[in-house]
Amino acid sequence: MGKINSFFKHLVLIVGGFISGYQLLSADDNLIEINRIAAKVNNQIVTWGEIKRAMEQLNFTESEMRERAPDFINGKVDRLLASYAFDQKGMFIPDSFIEQEFNKRMINEFNADRRLFRDHLRSLGKTEKEYRDDIREEIEYQHMLSSSRRLKEDISPAKVEEFYKKNSYMFKKNAKIRIREIVLKPIADEPITVLMQQAAKISNQLKDGEKFQELAKTVGQSTYRENGGDWGVMISEQEVRSEEIKKIAFSLKEGEISEPFLVDLLERKRDGSVAKSGKKAVYIVQVSERESPGIKSLESLRSEIEEMIARELEADSQRRWLSRVKNDAYVRLILPEK
Repeated sequence: MGKINSFFKHLVLIVGGFISGYQLLSADDNLIEINRIAAKVNNQIVTWGEIKRAMEQLNFTESEMRERAPDFINGKVDRLLASYAFDQKGMFIPDSFIEQEFNKRMINEFNADRRLFRDHLRSLGKTEKEYRDDIREEIEYQHMLSSSRRLKEDISPAKVEEFYKKNSYMFKKNAKIRIREIVLKPIADEPITVLMQQAAKISNQLKDGEKFQELAKTVGQSTYRENGGDWGVMISEQEVRSEEIKKIAFSLKEGEISEPFLVDLLERKRDGSVAKSGKKAVYIVQVSERESPGIKSLESLRSEIEEMIARELEADSQRRWLSRVKNDAYVRLILPEK
């Protein structure tokens, strides 16, 4: 540990003037000094440009970016400190392991689509090598923090119960419903008015007593047609992307069937986002089941709460470790030039 402390005493962190420095990123003339140094750890630097890009990925507003900039810089400095501690312990990560993790992310996050991956890199302003370096840095950081990991088996039942009572607001369950649907989509240039007329006839059949699931199997173009229009799971409002379906479905009682209504169809873009496609369809929905909101039981949450407490204890231990590392480092404040 003495060698590590001695090593960190030679680190120089430029951490002064966070807010003053960040004002350069939001000046009225929109001139962004992307190469201006925000922090330096030994021979590694952090620029305002990379901090700004990281925050833009989260769609922060200008005021949020000004407020959160110091947090992002401190987080980056923490990871660099952990990487240096990792090196000083004589540890290393084989390139083959980084390659495996890179390939795993290519499949899981980009569906093995190199074009989508390159678009993502461009949005970050990074090269592929920098992306791999980020993977290495993240693995080193997590490894250095994991030594203080607490097992949930070490947490007493009394502590779990105390946490549950104190944080009951965290365990609220929202209202959930199970939906069946009948969907009518335009064929070629078929006008919406024709679809609404067809939907009105189906609605009358339902009012006359015909089974919803039977009609769902024989009419319309629902993805769930073979299952009688059944979505198959209970869902909360937050899980329904369509505003029209959300508004209508959650206004219905259990067993109730809606009148026909128009829905703006959604589609997934190449970047993974979901937006309106410009097409419309006519829907009729039924709520086949409904669950009321409330508080989840302690027994159903025990294992989850044990893990939450373990993470909380672990995070506290990590903060203490990083605090010791920073205290051992030589810190010099440098205010940005006016």
